[in-house]
Amino acid sequence: MNRLKTFLLLSLVTALLVAFGARMGTGWLTLAIAAAFALNLGAYFWSHKLVLRMQGAEEMPEEEMPWLHREVAQLAAEAGIPKPRVYVIPDDAPNAFATGRNPEHGVVAFTEGILRTMPRRELRGVIAHELSHIVHRDILVATVAAALAGAVSLLAHGVQWGALLGGGREDEEGGSPLGGLLFALLAPLGASLIQFAISRSREYLADEGAARLTGDPEGLALALLRLGRGQDPERQGPTAEPATASLMIASPFAGGGLLRWFSTHPPIEDRVARLRAMAPIRHRAA
Repeated sequence: MNRLKTFLLLSLVTALLVAFGARMGTGWLTLAIAAAFALNLGAYFWSHKLVLRMQGAEEMPEEEMPWLHREVAQLAAEAGIPKPRVYVIPDDAPNAFATGRNPEHGVVAFTEGILRTMPRRELRGVIAHELSHIVHRDILVATVAAALAGAVSLLAHGVQWGALLGGGREDEEGGSPLGGLLFALLAPLGASLIQFAISRSREYLADEGAARLTGDPEGLALALLRLGRGQDPERQGPTAEPATASLMIASPFAGGGLLRWFSTHPPIEDRVARLRAMAPIRHRAA
C-alpha cells in the first residue's frame, strides 16, 4: 500500500508539473525540468558527504565498536545488500539516519546518545529501519520527488515575475492574469505537500521493512517511543537542524494539527500502532 501511495503521489506531482507547464509553454517547462533535475542530480551524488559534514559525523572504526558493526553486517546480509559504512554523530539526542545514493554507497549514522541509551533489541530495530531505506532506494525516490517539486516552484517563480513585469503567456491568450498568479502561488504549496506525503509513506515502508527484517515489530515500536521521548525541540544539536531533519528516524521537530501536513515524518503514535498491528514473524534475542 505504501509503495502504491508513493507511485500515486509521484504521479500527482508529475501531473501538476505538466499542467503548469501547459500554461507556461513548452520552453518554460523544459527549462524548469532541466534546472530542477540538474540541481537534484548533484544532490543525489554528493549530498551524503555534505550531510555527514554538517552533522560532524566521523566514521567509526570497527575495532572501537565491534558489536555495532556486527549488528549492521548481519542485518545487511539478511537484507541482501553490502554492509554500509558506519558513522557516529557527536550529539546527545538519540537519533539515526541513512544516506547514500544506492546500496553500494550506503551509510548509516548514529548519534552518541542513541548508542549510549538504547537497549540492543531496540537499536536492532533502528538499524533495520535505516537499512530498509537503503534497500528501498529512498534517497533516489526523495531526489525524484524534490526535482519534480522544484520544477513546479521554478515555473511558479516565472509566472510571478511575469505578472510583476506585466507580461505572461496568459495575457497574450486573453486568460486571467489573476488566475495565473493564484495558480503560481498555490501550485508550489501543493507540490511541497505531496513531497512531504511521499516522505511520510517511505517512513511507514521502512518501519514495515525493519519489522520483517528483524521479525520483531515490538522492538522497533519501543525504540520509536523512546526516540519520541528523547527529542527536545529546544536543543540545537546537529540532528536538530531543519535542513537534515527529514533524514532522521525520528523528527526533532514535533507538530500537531495542520502542521502534520508539513511534516516529513508520520506521528510516532501512528507508526507504533501500525507496528503493533503486525504479528511477530520471528524473534531473535539481540
